[in-house]
Amino acid sequence: MSAQDWLGAGSGLAWSFTYVMIIYISVRHKTYAMPMLAMVTNLSWEFLFTFVYPMVGGMVQEVVNVAWLALDAVIVVTFLRFWRSDFPATLQAWLWPVLLGSFVFVVPLLVTTVKLFGQDYGSAYTAFGDNLMMSVLFLTMLLRRGTTRGQSVWIAGGKLVGTALASVAQYLYDPRTVVLNVMYVEIFILDALYLHLVLKAPRWEPGSDR
Repeated sequence: MSAQDWLGAGSGLAWSFTYVMIIYISVRHKTYAMPMLAMVTNLSWEFLFTFVYPMVGGMVQEVVNVAWLALDAVIVVTFLRFWRSDFPATLQAWLWPVLLGSFVFVVPLLVTTVKLFGQDYGSAYTAFGDNLMMSVLFLTMLLRRGTTRGQSVWIAGGKLVGTALASVAQYLYDPRTVVLNVMYVEIFILDALYLHLVLKAPRWEPGSDR
């Protein structure tokens, strides 16, 4: 295996660990631990690059995508189980239109990006674009909740490590993609900030707010 394959495998393991911790924290804290739009985009990306655009990134990435897709399906289940715990009250009656509408908006954007840049670069632009969005969404979720409910150091650290390894792997593949290079740096800064704020945030334990 090449250095890129090893980095990709490491990223896959780190992100798989992050997904497992998201599921664990969701169940333990009885709330969703991944913002809805991030969940929708992840599930859409993994479905597309498992079934519609297979083998982008080679066999290692294909195996990783299947594992992520399975874990994301469980994350969707936890979201549907616990969404009422923290979903905006004014939108609760609109859950299904908002959720399904998110897929309607996200999927065409991913597909047209692939059509424009090709499968290899399209997968990279959409993956890191999704990751940058996730970094912002996780930060805003922490700031809005004000505690570590639905969040943990393991989630924050896993996201940081998994994305950093993927960034290095993609950089080695083509260091000339300026937009991606900017995204690597921005995601790392936001993920480091998120980890720092999670470490500083008030601890939340089940039953502590009753």
